[in-house]
Parts: sequence; C-alpha cells; structure tokens
Amino acid sequence: MADNNKFYFAKSHEWISIDSDNFYNIGISDFAQSELGDVVYTQLPEIGRHYKKDEKIGEIESVKSVSEIYAPVDLTIKSVNSKLNETPELINDEPFGEGFIAKIELNNPSDLLSLMDKNSYESFVKSNHE
Repeated sequence: MADNNKFYFAKSHEWISIDSDNFYNIGISDFAQSELGDVVYTQLPEIGRHYKKDEKIGEIESVKSVSEIYAPVDLTIKSVNSKLNETPELINDEPFGEGFIAKIELNNPSDLLSLMDKNSYESFVKSNHE
C-alpha cells in the first residue's frame, strides 16, 4: 500500500512517488486499476519527452475499457517500465510497486504540493465514487 509520506495523488488517479537521485515514479492508483479490471495492454509514454500537466502520456487497456494516463504535473519521462510490455497485469498485481508506468523528472518538485496525500486521496475517492 502507498506510504502516506511518499506518494502524491491526482484527481485523475495517477500517483507520483519519490524514487531516488531526483527521480520519481508514476503509476495509477489501486482504485483506478480495480475499476479498470484485468489490464491486458499498456501504451507507455515516450522516453525523453516533456509532458505538460494534464497532457495524455499513455493508455491502459483492460478487458473492460481503455483509460488514458495523464501527467499530474509538468514532467519529463526518463525511462519506462518495459516489464509492462510483457506483463501488463503488474498494474493489477502491484499498482504501487512493480506496476509503475515510468521514471520521471519533475520540472518543478514543488508542483507535488498541488497533489493529494494518501489520506486526502482516499477521502476524495470515497466521496466521489460511492
């Protein structure tokens, strides 16, 4: 489960976590993956590309639907989780771990303050999806 002090959440259900060496990971929340159902394919973002906040960075296809992944803040993709090409179900199995989408660099780390912590995100999900 997400550590409250290390994960930041967007209303569009993406998360960012502090990794190391000024890099971060991005993925989708446990709630998002459970709503999608069994993930069968991921369209990963382009390595080296800069994305603006709210810009589409990829897609996740499940047995139920296709969902877009958005940049919760301005960011640059440093690498992608290539394991998802062969085993996209990692998003279902470990959404906060091996199921991450990409390693990113933030243009402005203070942008994380515009995102929700774990408790705020859980309250948001509860109030908007009951």
